Amino acid sequence: MISDGMSRRPDLRAISDQLEAARSRIEERFVEGGKALMAAYDIVARLLSAIDGITGALDDHACDEAAARLTATLEGLTELVETKAAAGQRLALILADGEAITPRTRDMQRSLRYLTTCAMETRIAGAGVTEFAQFADDVDKYVGSAIGQIDVFAAKVGELSGQLAAACSNGKGPSLEAQVSSVSSTLIEALEAVHNRRAGLKRLAAGTADIARSVQEKVGKVLSALQVGDVARQRIEHVQAGIAILMDELDRCDSEQRAEALTQVAIRLLAAQTAAMIKDFTEQTRVVVASIEGLAGEAERVLTLNGKAGCSGGETMQAIEEGVSLTRSVVGDIERSGALAAAAYAATKQVATELLSNMGNIGNIRSVRDDIRCLAINAYLRSNRLGAKGRAVGVVAAEMNTYAARLGVAAEDILQRLSAMRENAAGIETQGEDRQVDIVSEVDGAVATLREASARTNVHLKEATESGNAIAERIGHIARDIDFAKDLGEHLEACRRLFGSEGHLGLAEDAKDHTSFSERLLAVYTMAAERDIHRAILGAGNAPVVSVVAANESEDLFDDVLF
Repeated sequence: MISDGMSRRPDLRAISDQLEAARSRIEERFVEGGKALMAAYDIVARLLSAIDGITGALDDHACDEAAARLTATLEGLTELVETKAAAGQRLALILADGEAITPRTRDMQRSLRYLTTCAMETRIAGAGVTEFAQFADDVDKYVGSAIGQIDVFAAKVGELSGQLAAACSNGKGPSLEAQVSSVSSTLIEALEAVHNRRAGLKRLAAGTADIARSVQEKVGKVLSALQVGDVARQRIEHVQAGIAILMDELDRCDSEQRAEALTQVAIRLLAAQTAAMIKDFTEQTRVVVASIEGLAGEAERVLTLNGKAGCSGGETMQAIEEGVSLTRSVVGDIERSGALAAAAYAATKQVATELLSNMGNIGNIRSVRDDIRCLAINAYLRSNRLGAKGRAVGVVAAEMNTYAARLGVAAEDILQRLSAMRENAAGIETQGEDRQVDIVSEVDGAVATLREASARTNVHLKEATESGNAIAERIGHIARDIDFAKDLGEHLEACRRLFGSEGHLGLAEDAKDHTSFSERLLAVYTMAAERDIHRAILGAGNAPVVSVVAANESEDLFDDVLF
């Protein structure tokens, strides 16, 4: 045991305590940084998941479905224009025939009034002749019936004219072609916007994903690089182990001279180990800090790209929805307009069919014409047999025959026009029934598909933005607030100074005299750098060679970390 001569030696226990405090600080600080980086790693994973959701929200299926529905709407609108154009042509023909019936009706009413006058003249001219009186009564009977029927017919024609006027007025204002052209342009723009939005999201998401994966990979590398803290911790523990071994060896020394020699060599070795550890720790933590600063820059790029992905995204989808909704509104107006026109066509068909019936008024007027002509011919023949007395009645009978013929001509013309009107109205109705595309349904379906895709996209964009903000904030916090080297280097340097030695390298002259200490300490090391320093001062000794794989791995941790 040695005592008095040792008072000049460094306080080894105090040094060990100081080293323990440094080791504790390093461990605490690197654990804190590791936890923060692990949290950042998890956030990047959530960001990548959100990016996948963005590209999947407006996927090919949703985009293609919306595009197919919008395309079907365009086809339906084109078909509608063609149908309405054909209907318009038929309506023009119906209107022309309807307008031509009114003057014919007036002609018939004039002819019937004249025939009434002729009946009165027959009574006057054939006064006293029973046959002529009966003839006048028959004419009055048939003409009176015809007048009532033609008045009913004229009323129905007026009703029909009102229906046709409503159909005509409904077609006034902006032309259907102009409306559909405007709507078609809107739909085409919506289609292009859908495809552009999908392509833009894919590009931005791909760019964000690339940077996010790069951040994730580099966060992983920085996490690996944080092993510098563990390496420093182990090397401090090894220095502490050296102090403990030294103290144990000193207790065994049998002379003060030998103890002093061992102390000088051991202190020089431990000071050298501490100095090397400080140097490596400083350099390696500088790499870690630079890496984290680079990570902060890339995190900001993620945030910027996320902003580009989301900024105008909602506006784009809203513009698409508004465009398609406008189409829905215009198509609805066209549909309502078509419904009113269809009602007018149906009424035209119904009235025309009714008036065309042989039981109808015009058909009966044809019978009246035939009856009056027969009566007129008979009256004319009888008037010829009566000689001069029947001459006046013969003239009236000839006139009646002429006007009855005119009545028939007008009736035939009206019947022909009514037949044409009924056919054109039936053709319009058939065209409406043959439409292949339910335009309103397709537009509504497209709006629903786009709205759903937009909602999903916005959810994932929000998640991506929140994750991007969290990444930037977390890494910024690490770079700003977690200084892996702050105060530690100074504290470790203070520990080295406590040894009272510079720890210079060079083989000790009496290295062979300290074999026990050397071999016990050499067996503790786990890193090549420590063994190299040890051998430089105390030589190789007879200690077994420890694998240097771990040391090589630790030295390679920083190869790919810098940005």
